[in-house]
Amino acid sequence: MMNKLSFKILTSPSTNDHELRILIDDQDFLGKDYLGIDPPSFFSQDFERKGGLLIGRCTCGVEGCADYQVIVNFDEKMVFWTDGYGLSLSFDKAEYADLIFKSKNDHSWEDTKRQAERLITDILKESQTKDNYKFDWASARIYIKQITLSYSKNGDQKLFHIPWDGQTKDNIKQSVERFIKVSLE
Repeated sequence: MMNKLSFKILTSPSTNDHELRILIDDQDFLGKDYLGIDPPSFFSQDFERKGGLLIGRCTCGVEGCADYQVIVNFDEKMVFWTDGYGLSLSFDKAEYADLIFKSKNDHSWEDTKRQAERLITDILKESQTKDNYKFDWASARIYIKQITLSYSKNGDQKLFHIPWDGQTKDNIKQSVERFIKVSLE
């Protein structure tokens, strides 16, 4: 029997982010034992690769602490999820690929802060500082009217803070352009 996969994105106040809930046959698969993965993290995974797929994180909210991974396999027509505990799910491959593509590109769940983070990440994702620290992430959820940027190199992290009016895309673009001129060029 083939299963139906769908997603539901909810705010996660305890972790100051969002969680992508996995629904199997319209039922919440993760239950109360796991939080869903923050959508940008979930969709950064390679869905065309066989192997582990992170679908749940510990209720503390930290990825890497009691995560829930499924093992993904596929053939020409089906995608299979298994784990070490007897899980056996199967999905139509075309429907699976369509769901991933549409969900990855649907940003309707984003509030203004999450939209700002995505826009900044799109601009800076390949950037590095003059001293070769590479861009990791942007957050508008740490400080009011500021975007925090994380750059790292060899386990060392540098944080930068750029101003933002908290509302407009134009202001984001201006702040990022100033940051690039001062810190990256």
